[in-house]
Amino acid sequence: MIKRFFLIFFFFVLFGFASYGQYLLEVRDSHSDEPLQGVSLSGVMNYEIRPNGVLEITKDAMEDVDSIVVFRHGYDAYTLHKPFPESPAVVYLKRLSQNLDEVIVAVDQSARALRKSPSSIAYRESKSLFAHQSAVPGSQLNALPGVYMQSGTNNTNRLTIRGVGSRTPYSSNRIRAYLGTFPLTDGNGVTVLEDLPPAIMESVEVLKGPAATLYGSGLGGVVKINTTGFDDYRQGALLTTKVGNFGRKMLGVGGMARNEHFAARGYASVFHSNGFRDNNRYERQTFYFNARQKVAQTTFSIMMLYTGLYGEIPSSLSENDFRNSPSSAADNWQAVNGYEQYDRVGVNLQARTIMGQHWRNQLTVNFRHNKPYEVRPFNILDEETHAAGFTNRLKYYAGNWQVSLSAHLTRENYNWTTYETTESGQGALINEMLDHKLHANTGLLMQWQPAGNITAQAGVSLNHVRYRLKDLQQPGTTFERYQFDPVWSPSVGVNYEPWETLNLFAAISHGFSPPSLEETLMPDGLVNTDLQPEQGLMAELGLRWRYRKLLRLSATLYGLEITDMLVTRRLAEDQFMGINAGKVHHGGVEFQTIVRPLSFLSNPAVNLTITSTLAHSVNRFVEFEDQGNDYAGNHLPGIPEYNWYNMLHMELFGRYTLHLDHRMAGRQYMTDDNTLTYSGHQISSLSVSARVGQLHKPQVTFTTGIRNLFDTHYTAMLLINAPSFGGSAPRYYYPGTPRNGYVSVKFNM
Repeated sequence: MIKRFFLIFFFFVLFGFASYGQYLLEVRDSHSDEPLQGVSLSGVMNYEIRPNGVLEITKDAMEDVDSIVVFRHGYDAYTLHKPFPESPAVVYLKRLSQNLDEVIVAVDQSARALRKSPSSIAYRESKSLFAHQSAVPGSQLNALPGVYMQSGTNNTNRLTIRGVGSRTPYSSNRIRAYLGTFPLTDGNGVTVLEDLPPAIMESVEVLKGPAATLYGSGLGGVVKINTTGFDDYRQGALLTTKVGNFGRKMLGVGGMARNEHFAARGYASVFHSNGFRDNNRYERQTFYFNARQKVAQTTFSIMMLYTGLYGEIPSSLSENDFRNSPSSAADNWQAVNGYEQYDRVGVNLQARTIMGQHWRNQLTVNFRHNKPYEVRPFNILDEETHAAGFTNRLKYYAGNWQVSLSAHLTRENYNWTTYETTESGQGALINEMLDHKLHANTGLLMQWQPAGNITAQAGVSLNHVRYRLKDLQQPGTTFERYQFDPVWSPSVGVNYEPWETLNLFAAISHGFSPPSLEETLMPDGLVNTDLQPEQGLMAELGLRWRYRKLLRLSATLYGLEITDMLVTRRLAEDQFMGINAGKVHHGGVEFQTIVRPLSFLSNPAVNLTITSTLAHSVNRFVEFEDQGNDYAGNHLPGIPEYNWYNMLHMELFGRYTLHLDHRMAGRQYMTDDNTLTYSGHQISSLSVSARVGQLHKPQVTFTTGIRNLFDTHYTAMLLINAPSFGGSAPRYYYPGTPRNGYVSVKFNM
């Protein structure tokens, strides 16, 4: 019976509801790969638009047609010539470079223009984010309002969204991230973005706040990285080389090939850096492949990603060393030559199907393997993870309604072993554990557009997390089972457009984050069954306003209340334990302005864009007692009071570019009792580039620049509540990289 069901399901996925006697045309956004609504055609008279957005043309009407032009507001038109591609055909439209109003975002599953979204979403193209040619994604993300990435080293980062995730010591947690539809977040909730090569990124979308209705756990929000698309309609090759201070060297090669039904893109790179600190060497090899093939009503795609990484760990410094010897490494990490290395492999398979006039389906299956090995002063950690997951999103279109039903299941097997650290390397076995995780959630999202200027949506999801843990050192032991109560997470939002130039939005959403395995285990190795997932409820109000092409303004006011907040308590240098810390409140405002002062010119030789983003927040403990201390009313440590980013981007004759940006981070508290503070810092960077060659022909682009232009001495990352062991001073500070330059040459062929 089950076998018969899957055969029938596969038949419908492959062939959908076939249409005979009609020519079907699907139009998608080249950046987000989302289907476009509101498309029109010229060159053919008789066509209809199905509720699911597919254009249907009678084959009789096409007999005397030599070409068909596909239009959509805010996009370059695309012309189909005879002989036309086989039906059903797919056309990818490229958004006009300066038309941010019509950006189609995918992170909220709406496939609508950003300005019509009822959620707070930050969007930035990668060519702006990575204008300074960084080979490692890090603090560049601070250009997005409400997003703050602290980068202690190339392989030690902490990403927070609206302050959520600040309690995690050495990694990014409470946030979900995706490369396209491939998950970058593991079963423990840890997200790794910093080992991705920026060359494969097209743009970044950030959905801020709980998104359980769409993605399951993750109180902070969702980061979606759109990969480089297949929108240039030509075959080509790419060669990039970069060199810079502190032994930075990077070489990348890539290429693309396509025809009517098939497209493929590949990229490989190697990166090396000595770092400016002792014990700071970093090496990374990356291979990326993405391909798609259209078969009948279904478009199949495959993505493969491999990362091999070796990164030494200089760790954090005491205040004295930070001020007087910032290039040094922590003594204990230097003594053991501390490092981490891993091989990470991921495969993502996807099938997108048009099913009749009212349905679309997207099925995604992914496989992940990771094998990290980390040498630390207190022990050596050897890990291995195998994971598999699937997600299915079925969408129904009827009149002014869109209804989405989603189901997600992830199974992860995690094995970890610790050994003693000795002078000669790996010592005796300390422990060996095996953990099986199961994450499941299903969600329903309804979107209603009762009028052209009103969009409303509401949804609910049911989320379930289950663990099984086994101590492999104890012969004959069985798995210890534990699970959390299922969590219902509702959400509701509305977007109202009173005038063509103004959009107002409001949303309320609920989310949760389960404890990681490290937080769940007590010092004796037993599971803390009293630990509960943290849950939060967020409300936000916002606006998006534009004045012609000259000015765009967005502003958001939000409040997020989290109960049972998870806090990591450090018991010893090598021992951590999670506790529920009562209640906290995150509140703040976010602004973004984009000004194009020369936009009134019909064909300007100079394009000038000035962007400014500001996020100001107040984050306090409402209820929190720990070891007899009452911290109610105190500020949460590790979150800047404000983050202000300013950027000037100028293009001259379409060949020469100047990019200048300035970042300011405000005061941060360093401890829960608020007795220590870091005053903040300002960083400026500059880059210039020149392109030789014509568009769609061989080109060479030269880029040079300076990061940290004024050689500011600053903290790139803070270790909050840093402990003191053996009478040594606590180590709070990860020093930021001093002034450094680079040169890059890119060949497009």
